[in-house]
Amino acid sequence: MSKRPEGNLVLRSVYLPEELDGRIRAIAFLTGRSKGDLIRDVLREGLERIEGNVAREREDRAQGAD
Repeated sequence: MSKRPEGNLVLRSVYLPEELDGRIRAIAFLTGRSKGDLIRDVLREGLERIEGNVAREREDRAQGAD
C-alpha cells in the first residue's frame, strides 16, 4: 500500500476515457488500494520519469554546445 501524502491535498478534476477509468478501478481493486492513492502514485512516478528525461535532454544539449 502506498504512503499517505503529506501536507494539504489539492483537488484536481480531470476527464478520463472510460477504458482508462476501468483500468484504474481494476488495479485498485486487485491491489487493495484506493483509486486516489493509485492515481497519485502513478502521477508521481510519471512526473519523476519525465523530469529525469528533461534533465538528460538538457545535459545532452549542454554537452553538444561545447
